Amino acid sequence: MMEKISLKQFAFSSGCGGQYPREFIGRNGVVKLSEDDAEVRIAVVEGAGADLLEYLEGYHLPKRTIFSPVSKVEFAAYIGELAGLPAPGGGIKAPHPAGLENAGADGTADPAKSAGEGTFTLEAVTGDAPVISIINAICIEAIGFEASDIHIEAQAGAVQVRCRIDGMLKVIKRLDKSFFPAISNRIKIMADMNTLERRLPQDGRMTVSAGDHNVDLRVSVIPTTGGESIVLRIFNKTAKLLRPDQLGFYPPDLERIKAGLRSPWGLLLLTGPTGSGKTTTLHALLGTLPVEEMNIIALEDPVEQIIPGINQVQINDAINLSFDSMLRRVLRQDPNVIMVGEIRDRATAELALRSALTGHLILSTLHTNDSVSVIPRLCNMGIEPYLVAAVLRCSVAQRLVRKLCPLCRKAVKAKPRIRTLLKKYHIGDASFFEPAGCGDCGYTGYRGRTIVGEVLTVDPVIEEMIAGGKSAVEIGRCAGRRGMEGMSRDALRKAAQGLTSIEEIEREVLL
Repeated sequence: MMEKISLKQFAFSSGCGGQYPREFIGRNGVVKLSEDDAEVRIAVVEGAGADLLEYLEGYHLPKRTIFSPVSKVEFAAYIGELAGLPAPGGGIKAPHPAGLENAGADGTADPAKSAGEGTFTLEAVTGDAPVISIINAICIEAIGFEASDIHIEAQAGAVQVRCRIDGMLKVIKRLDKSFFPAISNRIKIMADMNTLERRLPQDGRMTVSAGDHNVDLRVSVIPTTGGESIVLRIFNKTAKLLRPDQLGFYPPDLERIKAGLRSPWGLLLLTGPTGSGKTTTLHALLGTLPVEEMNIIALEDPVEQIIPGINQVQINDAINLSFDSMLRRVLRQDPNVIMVGEIRDRATAELALRSALTGHLILSTLHTNDSVSVIPRLCNMGIEPYLVAAVLRCSVAQRLVRKLCPLCRKAVKAKPRIRTLLKKYHIGDASFFEPAGCGDCGYTGYRGRTIVGEVLTVDPVIEEMIAGGKSAVEIGRCAGRRGMEGMSRDALRKAAQGLTSIEEIEREVLL
């Protein structure tokens, strides 16, 4: 009998009538979920052979056997949870399946290595190497949560695993400290690092297969007093490309950005700290361009998402494939639009601005606190003010704030300070809420994120002020009088609409 279920409904039990041996579980893709005097429920990986099902039915006679098919990815995540538990009891015996074909780095069979070179599958489960199952379960859970980063930290008494979900770190697992050396070695092997080096920081990359798509991970390892800290940044290249109107920009601001994007040449900059969604915004903007009519080239480090119709180049400083060297080359490719992942230094800044001056539309990012600060920042890099004034079309500053879960948010009264700010920014009809927490949002009170931003449009007046060397404060005041709305106003407006909480905008934006 077959009955579809979700493994999330069941906690692993080592005692339910005698759990199967760990080796049998891993090799055959089956695990006992429950058992009583009348029936046994068994989870089996989809596509299990009829011989195995008949064997288990015969073994459990006269009880009724209920088989519940599950995907390979779901099964791997579930089994990864038991890798750190005591070995299950029971005495069921079954023939072992055929040997594994792909050899691992240590010379033994490596079931986590896929047929594709350099790609590790998260669907592999083995009782002989529980660390593989642990790492697979961590990655599958993080990808399922749509986390941006995984933190694996060796602490005094345990291994702490945290995921950054919607910009906030959350503990998802704690393991016995004895597992850490094996986890560290395994990740280093997957990321092509030196497994013997524990004194110096290391960086690497790896690709893992989750279901029917690949996910890239950028790996950073640093030594700590407790051992090591391992951070894996997740890049899902096959994630759905967002439209600009799905990002959360205030509609008039989005129109200003689109106007800058329609310019045949010039410079459009996205600013903000690391993790503020700048690259996501750039990708969304690129996705609106007519790719069949234009030659669009994107220089990225790393390539976070595949955009159909666009030539994307992976920057690699180790082989001298830097932003500035590639920018020189792509100018010979007859491009209409060039995306430069980040302006990091004077050489890249000069090339980007001069490329914009010679008839190309350049999109890039810069690390500044607000949209006006890009002007002194570029000048401090050695760019002449007149050149900045000539090519800068639009500067967008943004932050990401978590959105309140609409199913459990609670209404609250605005504090006196907030009411004062509402009057200052001329915002009425305010309805403020705070997070509560429910099963739908993982008891955090928040689901998803939205952008809080401000847009500086360079018109002839602003252009003249930049060329004249006016300060960022003077330019900002003038832009405000000419219609630019600050980030604080946009943040307060989103809180007044019930999209986010006051605590959240205070965490990201200075009111």
